[in-house]
Amino acid sequence: MNSQVLYRKWRPQRLAEVVGQEPVTRTLKQALAQERVGHAYLFCGPRGTGKTTTARILAKGVNCPALQEGEPCNACSFCRAVGEGRALDLIEIDAASHRGIDDIRNIQEKVYFVPADGKRKVYIVDEAHMLTEHAFNALLKTLEEPPPHSIFVLCTTEPYKIPLTIASRCQRFDFRRISVEDIAGCLSQICLGEGIEAELDVLQAIARASSGSLRDACNLLEQLVTSYGGTISLSHVREMLGQTAGESAQALARAVLTGDSLEGLRVINTVFRDGKDVSALHRESLEYLRGAMLLKAGVHSAELSPEVAAVLRPLAQGAPWGLIVRAVRAFGQVNWRGDALSPWPLEVALLEAVQGAEGVVVGSEGPSQGHSPSFEEPSTVPQKGDLGSAPVGKARAAGKTLPDDSRPSGVVEQVHSGRAAPAPRVPPQARPEPAKEGVPSGVTDAQWDSLYKEMKKFKGRRYYIGSLLLDCKERRLEGESLVLVFRNRSNMERLKEEIEDPPTRTAVREAINKAFGHPYELDLRAQGNSSAQEIKPQGHLLRAAMALGGKVIEEEEELDAQ
Repeated sequence: MNSQVLYRKWRPQRLAEVVGQEPVTRTLKQALAQERVGHAYLFCGPRGTGKTTTARILAKGVNCPALQEGEPCNACSFCRAVGEGRALDLIEIDAASHRGIDDIRNIQEKVYFVPADGKRKVYIVDEAHMLTEHAFNALLKTLEEPPPHSIFVLCTTEPYKIPLTIASRCQRFDFRRISVEDIAGCLSQICLGEGIEAELDVLQAIARASSGSLRDACNLLEQLVTSYGGTISLSHVREMLGQTAGESAQALARAVLTGDSLEGLRVINTVFRDGKDVSALHRESLEYLRGAMLLKAGVHSAELSPEVAAVLRPLAQGAPWGLIVRAVRAFGQVNWRGDALSPWPLEVALLEAVQGAEGVVVGSEGPSQGHSPSFEEPSTVPQKGDLGSAPVGKARAAGKTLPDDSRPSGVVEQVHSGRAAPAPRVPPQARPEPAKEGVPSGVTDAQWDSLYKEMKKFKGRRYYIGSLLLDCKERRLEGESLVLVFRNRSNMERLKEEIEDPPTRTAVREAINKAFGHPYELDLRAQGNSSAQEIKPQGHLLRAAMALGGKVIEEEEELDAQ
């Protein structure tokens, strides 16, 4: 019985066998053939792309007495010793567990000893970014002027954590993420050698799930063989990965691209109710949304099968750019750390994508007041006690006047002359502002996205401005003002308090100028009010309460008894 796992059993033994890293292997082959091997190398790249394997092949190459065009012979004693893991002149150090200055001093004490079997001693420092600052400083001098018989190879998945003083003394090679085609081809050779039966679409599904890591793909293949035997089907892969067979992910992507938030919520809750992995649904649907974005731009993603691409292409062409980009961004920012079993992170991402783009209210028959109102809709919400005449409607847009008995009561009329019809005993806070000259213009999705992006992570004295902007139900331009209508008065008041702070006010003005190309002034309003007027405190008790931080929620007018 062979106890070796597949990725160790099929580990490349020559540079030509390393998958998907031709620029790196070609340079190293030339260096070995011309005997121009450096004293220090830095191998960077994602996990499972061949960094440590290439370092071991390099160790064989510098000590092999029978090089063949820059490739080790794999027949001499040193090559066999490296392949079997018993070479004394190949020292592998795990920097994740040996990261202190004492471990580096131990290397410094032994680095000057001559090799035991070969010509050069090779030190492979895996996960080199885990070394401490003092350990890097101790390694610096040795790395700069090592003994002539020593070679250092630092391998890391996070090269930005390597100090520049270390990186500048090494020859850097970047290992790239392995493509789906290369991984599927390598898995096909492994299946042929191991007697495993698997179709090409099965191997491609494994390759897509491995995220460019050949080691992960080999491990997944071995798990499938252990669970289902020597014949693997696509359903086995989906069951192993907890995938939703593609139908649910496609249905969710279709709901997002068509702006149907209600259908999207149904898909998510159906998957959750059936006990399937909602995070797997998220990953698959994100791949489909990214594929739709690329298809709309005219680029075909290699990670999409032709069948899926045929389904997504018409949906992508019919969806607006703003919706697709917003959906990819919202789904890409989903964080499952809080509760990986709950569907709410995906539900929030769905609503952010759909409502943010089209202003759709879940369960409604059509779009809400997400965009600027047209002249066929009332511009204000009826106020209790208002007795004004009817405003904006189709007759107003056509320049006609409705008869008195057909005008809806409780709606304040905005007359182009700036004068409103008299209304008896309207409370001061309910009186509408005179209409500004000109027609209100809408705010485009691109402008609002730009403003939200600028303010998303900006925090005022107490609140993030972007979080407050999410409560904005309606936005439009009126003259020199950017009118924002909030669903909740409390959020409007919070934003108003934040803008009173000079740094926040300056940042908001700069963001508006950048997004709209004009320094509009903010006009904050709450839903149900034509403007966000200040309520002046009346009475000593009210003034004292407001001085302690209280806020007036509603004001009632008391009539004198006759």
